[in-house]
Amino acid sequence: MHQEPEFRQSRALRDLQWAIESPSLITQPDQESELPDLPPLNLIDPRELEAFLAPYARFRIGEYFEGLVLYWLERIRGVNIIAQHQQVFENQQTIGEIDFLFQDEAGVLTHWETAVKFYLYCPEVNATGSHFVGPNVKDTFERKMRRLFAHQLPLSQQHFSDVTRREAFVKGWLFYHPDHERPTQLPDHLSPQHARGVWLPFQELARLLNQGPDPRFLIREKPDWLSPAFCSNTDPALIDYNELHRYLGAHFQKSTRPILISVLTLHDAFYRESERVFVVPDHWPQIH
Repeated sequence: MHQEPEFRQSRALRDLQWAIESPSLITQPDQESELPDLPPLNLIDPRELEAFLAPYARFRIGEYFEGLVLYWLERIRGVNIIAQHQQVFENQQTIGEIDFLFQDEAGVLTHWETAVKFYLYCPEVNATGSHFVGPNVKDTFERKMRRLFAHQLPLSQQHFSDVTRREAFVKGWLFYHPDHERPTQLPDHLSPQHARGVWLPFQELARLLNQGPDPRFLIREKPDWLSPAFCSNTDPALIDYNELHRYLGAHFQKSTRPILISVLTLHDAFYRESERVFVVPDHWPQIH
């Protein structure tokens, strides 16, 4: 039987690789730093990484992503972390928090804001005022960008004057319905080279049967939303289409929360993600 190297089977290593090497979700015309590459994954001890991430893996996906970035900065790049989650006060009131302050390899004091985001493209006019809407419809791409560039990054300019570089490190996925034309104009800051998936209303779930012979499916639970899925053919979390349909049918009877799934096909005794899909309620995003 073909045996995959351990580094391919470690989700933590795959997530680290995705966090650092996947395309940026945003563009920053003024970005100056060129980021160093990860070393080959077989040179990183997966057990050490998993132990480092253990405190973060219990929390929200944003905190887990920050843990991956911190490991890369601290354990791989070896930069000097000055502060993490540094609260900023004004008139004895907390006005915000800085994700990372660090000195890079050249000694440049750098402020980073990190985020990992997921948005679904909805070309119709909707109550959010945006065409890029999060699984939580209160979250939109434009709203996040306004907060990032108008509030979060300027915090260091106002309160840490010795910071010379301010950048956002943002990764994520955008999801498109297969019948929709791609947008001809993107919002400010949205990179055209972003990672892409598909979204479908529950009533169109049968379209997933077109994903090759005998596909399998994996329900993605947070914080396991980052790297493409990779499973052995005996993984008990893998389900077939009928099991997926029953699970989602029961879910949408009691909830309007979209569900992220991976579609996997078999290659050499391992199932690998061939498509990533958000399944949403039939009337999404008009669900209230």
